[in-house]
Amino acid sequence: MSTEDAILERWFARTVEAYPGETVLFLTTERDQFRNPVGHILRENLEVLLRELLGGMELSRTKPALEAIIRVRAVQDFTATQAVGFIFMLRSVVGEFAPEHDVLSIGQKVDQLALMAFDEYVRCREKLYEIRLNESRRALSVPAAMARVGS
Repeated sequence: MSTEDAILERWFARTVEAYPGETVLFLTTERDQFRNPVGHILRENLEVLLRELLGGMELSRTKPALEAIIRVRAVQDFTATQAVGFIFMLRSVVGEFAPEHDVLSIGQKVDQLALMAFDEYVRCREKLYEIRLNESRRALSVPAAMARVGS
């Protein structure tokens, strides 16, 4: 197993610790993307983020991967800290497995990812609240409209 693979596995394991016990076991053992879409999204996109963090941080690859993870976590009603916290874990995981990496550079990239993740989390939560508000409005307007039709 390469150093990058070891970092990815540890980061994935630390990321799923935010979920309840049985869910952690499922997320870590079930590899089928259709039976475990959350685990699949996490694994696939954490890998992209790690590659970019250790490389050039291309926004065209980093942003979609980050958005995919945060979108899932926002829908799961994680707090902002829980939703974004997995990014800060990366700093210690990289240091544990690859101390030869430039710690300052990694730290700056982690901070950049965290800020991007927070922005995405807020955007997703706003969208969720907007959807819920529109659903509530529709639910309230249906009985009123039906009463007018019956008159």
